[in-house]
Amino acid sequence: MDELNQKLITFHKNCRQFIEGCDKLEEAGLWNKEALGEMEAFYLNDMASVVIRLIALDKNISEKEVKYLKESFGFSYTVDELAIVYENSKENLQEYFDEDLSNAVKYLWELDRELADCYQKLLYLICDIIASSDGIVLTMEKKEIERLMAMCKPQ
Repeated sequence: MDELNQKLITFHKNCRQFIEGCDKLEEAGLWNKEALGEMEAFYLNDMASVVIRLIALDKNISEKEVKYLKESFGFSYTVDELAIVYENSKENLQEYFDEDLSNAVKYLWELDRELADCYQKLLYLICDIIASSDGIVLTMEKKEIERLMAMCKPQ
């Protein structure tokens, strides 16, 4: 099994742990489900948005990136469909997303440090998988991942 597929297995395993942690916080009444929706969906949606933005960063969406997006999140986009999705949501993914992600992660650190650490590691892992999937990790991708990881550190 190649390294990327091994990382994908680790991603899925750790994602299940993250989801279990979200469920526990919801059961304990620490997450406002009525206002924010399902906790796992809230955070995994942000993660998927990060991935889509990372895929489109170099203006070239590859088949392998789309393959790993599908294998990570279950999306069934083609390259052309993902380009349309990105184009239609580009403004939201650029203009307000950083602040929203930063606030969401900060809130997670306040709720449960262990779960926030798990989320940060998941985010890094999926970014690494996607950036590596086309065989070339560009400097701009490395810088974006570093920037995202800095946003996700505890304050």
